[in-house]
Amino acid sequence: MQSIRDRLENILSRLASRAADEKVYTKLYAEAARAAADASDARKRAGVTLGPLDGT
Repeated sequence: MQSIRDRLENILSRLASRAADEKVYTKLYAEAARAAADASDARKRAGVTLGPLDGT
């Protein structure tokens, strides 16, 4: 099973490959997203989540 961070990195990679051709967003907060993904993974490892959508 992929971690939330792994899924996020996949998404960020796909966005970066399209960014030059398509302006689909104005600002991307990659570092904040990475921090949130890491926090979600840590909660999951500890057996505590914010709910079923934690990390999505």
